[in-house]
Amino acid sequence: MMKPVEIKIAWQGQSDCETCTIRSSALFAELNEEDFSKIHSPIDDLGYEANSPIYSQGESAQHVYTLRQGYVKLLHLNPDGTSRIVRLVRPGDLFGMESLLGDHYKHAATALTNAHVCKIPKNVISILGEESPRLHRQIVKKWGEALSQSEGWFSEINTGRIEVRLARFLLKLAKESGSFAVAPLFKREDMGLMMDVKFETISRALASMAEQGLISNITRLSVQIPNIDTLRNFSEKGI
Repeated sequence: MMKPVEIKIAWQGQSDCETCTIRSSALFAELNEEDFSKIHSPIDDLGYEANSPIYSQGESAQHVYTLRQGYVKLLHLNPDGTSRIVRLVRPGDLFGMESLLGDHYKHAATALTNAHVCKIPKNVISILGEESPRLHRQIVKKWGEALSQSEGWFSEINTGRIEVRLARFLLKLAKESGSFAVAPLFKREDMGLMMDVKFETISRALASMAEQGLISNITRLSVQIPNIDTLRNFSEKGI
């Protein structure tokens, strides 16, 4: 069940895509006024608290989603009951794209942090995709980005010793703030699923990197990077 962030029940209604703050990086980046006039089904703005499900694996796939704020994990559940995070969705990313090809979602989507998403009916994508070459190009681009991220991202954080993998992970998400950078952290269990290690290993690796001066001010939700060039050098050379 969706858990709203700010109000008792999440507001649902036509989203103002034309003034969206992440429009330049989102699905509708290249659309013009004429394209928007073709959108007749509501595009919902929804808020989710951290750890809230967005959709389940095997659920009927009727929507595509764009992440506006926060982070979302795509989780694949195996027949033996084990699970694996197959993709980390970042702001501006598209997810749930399998709805455009099939009837059911192949993975479960869950908010890793408080998240703000746009829920787009797949018939909107189908109609605009047929009538707007601009949207078709953007869909192809976003699909390619998702495939590249899934393949490249997890190969980087699943090879090498754990400290090096964590360094690559933090560099991917880091945002510079003055003389240092800040990167988000998630539940250690989730990070362990991403890197295929136990959560205790994640905690030990973070502590080891702090002792080496590579990171500082570790909290439950974030970590500071005193010198991003030093961390990048460490990630490349492992020393």
